[in-house]
Amino acid sequence: MVIGVALNFASEMSGLADPPKTPVLFLKPENTLTSHLAPVLHPDGVPAIQPGPSLAVVMARRARRVDRKVAFDFVKGYTLFNDFSLKETSFFRPPVRTKCFDSFGPLGPTVVSRSAIPDPHDVTLRCLVNGDVRQQGTTRDLVWRIPELIELITSFMTLEEDDAIAIGVPPGRVDVVAGDRVTVEADGFPGLTSHVVTEREYRDSRTMPPPGQRTFLALGLNYADHASELRFQAPEEPLLFLKAPGSVTGHNQVSCRPDGVEMMHYEGELVVVIGRTASKVKRSEAMDYVGGYTIANDYAVRDYLENYYRPNLRVKSRDGLTPLGPCIVEKEHVANPHALEIRTYVNGELRQQGNTRDMVFDIPFLLEYVTSFMTLRPFDMISTGTPKGLSNVVPGDEVEVEIEGLGRLSNRIVSEKDWRSLHE
Repeated sequence: MVIGVALNFASEMSGLADPPKTPVLFLKPENTLTSHLAPVLHPDGVPAIQPGPSLAVVMARRARRVDRKVAFDFVKGYTLFNDFSLKETSFFRPPVRTKCFDSFGPLGPTVVSRSAIPDPHDVTLRCLVNGDVRQQGTTRDLVWRIPELIELITSFMTLEEDDAIAIGVPPGRVDVVAGDRVTVEADGFPGLTSHVVTEREYRDSRTMPPPGQRTFLALGLNYADHASELRFQAPEEPLLFLKAPGSVTGHNQVSCRPDGVEMMHYEGELVVVIGRTASKVKRSEAMDYVGGYTIANDYAVRDYLENYYRPNLRVKSRDGLTPLGPCIVEKEHVANPHALEIRTYVNGELRQQGNTRDMVFDIPFLLEYVTSFMTLRPFDMISTGTPKGLSNVVPGDEVEVEIEGLGRLSNRIVSEKDWRSLHE
């Protein structure tokens, strides 16, 4: 559970004709809560939504009727919270519709221990939109401090371990829209980033099955032009390899470029999603076993490449190295999967372009080949290879793979240090 506090900055209160006499509290229910790098919904028909950077106090144990003098004994640590909202018409009683849309409460990415933050009442909060600081405030400006809030809240309700109190949003909320990247920052904390998306994109993002639950096959050198740019001949049979479950990540997530490597490159690919159990399928019937299609970015760290015919695990199966998404498009909505444009952009610049008509081995051939020796089940996936046009990517790069009719898969490259801070 997350409890929010409105109007808790003195600079905001000073402009009110009738400021509140007690903390203005509200709940952020379970449906609102989401995590670092997850999408945030921009509802249809709403001009903009507004982020709300806040420090959140995380409880260490059950707390009931706590005296302010011992309040910090009940605190486990602190994390960041982003209190997304529609533009508010009443600060004294925030309506549910304003505050409680699905995804309107990103939290994280980690809890920083109480001992690591010497004074939670001296933390500067920043809200960045697409990398620019748009809102800023310090917890020195709080009206009601943490011990007072804990004492007040626990005087009438019990807080459990890991419940959180978002202690307030500094004045100066800004508008954001679908396509914006919003980050909450504070010294001593890893940043909390959210990607604002349309309703359709949000719904689509929620249709992906959990990564790592099914078999994920991939192909090397399945485009003749890609083979030629690497000075290889096109293969005579599919060059298949398996992706480790931990290598799969989602839309709008991050992937790590290892320290000290010279070449890590993207590979924009069409992914075939199996619709029903397939074993020893005939080529003429293969498309009946396809459930739909999605997009993969099958990153490779070329420094670790032994040969292109058998990529080793360090090249292709590193944790989080294969973004997948943004959704599965049912096959009925894809007229011809063998005539789709594939484009890969780095920081908005087109770097790779090809068409699925140039596959060496088409989808029916692949399904017949694979199911001749292994059974595929619903939601198993085959990534069908990448066209030519590879280039190096480095930390900070935003990489987007677009396939005609399937949408755009977005991903950001981070350093090993940043990756560890998010995952350890």
